[in-house]
Amino acid sequence: MNISKMENKYTTKQIAEILGVTDKSVRRYLNSYFSINNGAYEVSEKMLNILKTEYLGQPTDNLRTGEEPQEPLKGNEDFENGRIEFFTEDEYQEFHKRLSEYPYLKERVNDILNELDYHKRAGESHNKQMEIILQTLQQRNYIEAKEKKLDK
Repeated sequence: MNISKMENKYTTKQIAEILGVTDKSVRRYLNSYFSINNGAYEVSEKMLNILKTEYLGQPTDNLRTGEEPQEPLKGNEDFENGRIEFFTEDEYQEFHKRLSEYPYLKERVNDILNELDYHKRAGESHNKQMEIILQTLQQRNYIEAKEKKLDK
């Protein structure tokens, strides 16, 4: 087994600063490579390929098939004014669910806003009617007082 010299170690916060992404994105990305269950490491096939290359000198699957290895993602360098976020599978499923709900929710919000506007206009109309009724009652009281000669 080939053991390379001791290298610097970085915290997820330091990695996030280097890549220009959030600490949470780095942790999600690292979780896609390995996890710890009951004190034992579980690694993904991606991590196994990295370990094969690093320690055994064996090529990763994409090198064996002749495909070009992909450049590691470095924050938002790949997009103008964009952002790269890494998700766990569960987080992606939740994001996808919310994203597909968005058009329905947007339409529902518009319906509710239209309904609120209708009720606002109906309330204003009701207030105008009440003002007219009040004025009419005041005029009627004045006329009755005049007829009974109580206005003096």
